[in-house]
Amino acid sequence: MRRKLFHAPSCMARLLLLVVVVTVWLSSTAASSSIYFDYEDVSARVNEPVELTCGVEGHFRYCAWLTERGNAFQVEDVHAGLHPGMRAPSNLTHNQCGIVVDALTEIFLGKWTCHVYLTGTTLIAEKTVGKALDCPASFTQIGTECYYIHHENTVTWENAREICKSLNSRADLAVMDDCHQLQLVWHKIHIEYPDTWYWIGGRDRNLEGSWYWVTDEAVDMGIPFWYPARPEGKGECIVLEAFYGYFDDYPCSWNGYFVCQILY
Repeated sequence: MRRKLFHAPSCMARLLLLVVVVTVWLSSTAASSSIYFDYEDVSARVNEPVELTCGVEGHFRYCAWLTERGNAFQVEDVHAGLHPGMRAPSNLTHNQCGIVVDALTEIFLGKWTCHVYLTGTTLIAEKTVGKALDCPASFTQIGTECYYIHHENTVTWENAREICKSLNSRADLAVMDDCHQLQLVWHKIHIEYPDTWYWIGGRDRNLEGSWYWVTDEAVDMGIPFWYPARPEGKGECIVLEAFYGYFDDYPCSWNGYFVCQILY
């Protein structure tokens, strides 16, 4: 059974992994200062320790690390032991802003950005922490999952589920139980495909208001997943509205596009 991801607090705002991609931005810097940064991707797995190195030549005010999901860690606080599970590295030479994460969690997969604040400017460098997925044919990695977005012809919810299963033995209609993943999938649909709606893998099981995913896990209700005042009882299957990026309930017999996911 697929393990449910943690819902990060930043999900309320709604907004690897990827193949090794490292992007570096260096702002206009003071002539006497420069950044030391290991630009290589970190291919650690969940629950493994990770050391992130970052340093500066010259004087600086303070530094911080920001994650892809919006978590921010001031290095001075990490080194002082104020963040459980994080600490200072043993070697701080040209690594004054380095930190160690004792056990990587899923919410920390993605881009980590080191910010070194100087007087009047900031040095910024970024790397990806995580491991690329091996998505099967027809499926594309989005965030930390493999999806297939079908937007060619419309079918009922049941037919959509049958098509997903025919694509791969581990596939089914998508389970959107992590709002960060939901944001990434919605963004891709909203930008690349028509503004319409897509079947996903949740439905009301006989009892009105008893919503479950195809994995037998209960569907979280309310914000940040559902459109306000939804579900409203007009349908038994869950759709992702491409324009708004929220869930809605539609009759399962309607014809729509759909999103498949590798789940098992």
